[in-house]
Amino acid sequence: MPKALQFSLFVPGILLFVLVFAMFPVVLQADHFEGALSFNWSGGFTSIGDYLKGIWNGQSFHYLSGKTELSFWEQIGRSFTVTFFYITVGGIIGTTLGVLLGVYFAVTRIKWLKRFLELTAVFPDFVIVILLQFLIVIIATETGFVIFDVASFSTDDPAIALPLISTIIIPANYMIRNVALHMSHTLTEDYISFAKARGLGRRYIISYHALPNVLPFIKADLHKFMGILFGNLFIFEYLYNLGGVTMLVFSNAFAFTGYQYSLVVNGIFTLLLLYVIVYGLLRLVILGAEKVFVR
Repeated sequence: MPKALQFSLFVPGILLFVLVFAMFPVVLQADHFEGALSFNWSGGFTSIGDYLKGIWNGQSFHYLSGKTELSFWEQIGRSFTVTFFYITVGGIIGTTLGVLLGVYFAVTRIKWLKRFLELTAVFPDFVIVILLQFLIVIIATETGFVIFDVASFSTDDPAIALPLISTIIIPANYMIRNVALHMSHTLTEDYISFAKARGLGRRYIISYHALPNVLPFIKADLHKFMGILFGNLFIFEYLYNLGGVTMLVFSNAFAFTGYQYSLVVNGIFTLLLLYVIVYGLLRLVILGAEKVFVR
């Protein structure tokens, strides 16, 4: 199938998936007396129809925050910027550190470092965030010195350093393990043994023989890496009280009038846009690495 045809089918498919996915809170109805679930398909399809109609008169881009009606376009700019900043910085630095440290972990003989990496891989992302916040609190209690803010207490004084550290550590952990695994396998290949027999230096072999053959695996696993970045985005923004896209959506998805289907759809589309942009930036980072190391 030609790529143009695939793309022409992929985009409408994604749009349809978002519209259908967002309607499930409307479709699934719980009986408060019997505890049984019923399916209100007509209400779900009505929500889709109302959203499509509201695009033309702008009603689909208004939502309620409490009892106050707000414009989605006026509010999404700041939320988009917050999420984009943390995801982009965390993704790029996490990828770079992950590749460098992954190569180091593949060749180092210090076993306790590998054991420590395996231990940290067991912890869920939210546990890592809580442990970092707990560490800052302990240091502040013992020394009286607050290294970083543990959360954002207002939009005028947002927490920056600790959330950035979290967005770097969490994806870098996956990238380190992934690169170390592929690098260890690559270093056992015959062409690496041949390069050693030619008397080439260790750094040269790693940089210009092994790493170029690991980069395609990194590129292939980029969607998994992105899944880690975006998978716990709401938990990350909630624990640090960041006014990102997911906080905007989840905090206002259910207003006093009920479920706000339009807000959820618009929020998911915003996250998809963020995914495409960040994915493109990470592909450029890997492309730059290929230009440097591939000969």
